[in-house]
Amino acid sequence: MAKKMKSLGGRSLSKKTGSKNNMNKMLQEAQRAQVEMQEELDKLDEELSNVEVEATSGGGVVKVVATCDMRIKDIVISEEVEDEDIDTLKDLIIAASNEAIEKAAKLKEEKTDEISQKFLGTLPNFGV
Repeated sequence: MAKKMKSLGGRSLSKKTGSKNNMNKMLQEAQRAQVEMQEELDKLDEELSNVEVEATSGGGVVKVVATCDMRIKDIVISEEVEDEDIDTLKDLIIAASNEAIEKAAKLKEEKTDEISQKFLGTLPNFGV
């Protein structure tokens, strides 16, 4: 049994170990959630490497296909560009590539946020 002291107002000293156990339990839960979240994020990265996004420029003259792991997979150039100069063609390719990468990054961010909210929503707010 815990010893009671008058200077503590007759309160038991055992309460401190109880709160310490609660803190340890919360830290263990947070660590477990962190591991699970990282596993899901790794799985998401693997899945997104197979998800494709497309972007076009020049009214569909140039189409770029990228994966959500930020890799350009294909560039399709319409036969209509035969008459265009090389600088115009490069500009169209750059524009479509940048748009495809932006779409891939946005999709990856949305999916990552979903996973983060899933795990961060389960943690106590610690009075913040």
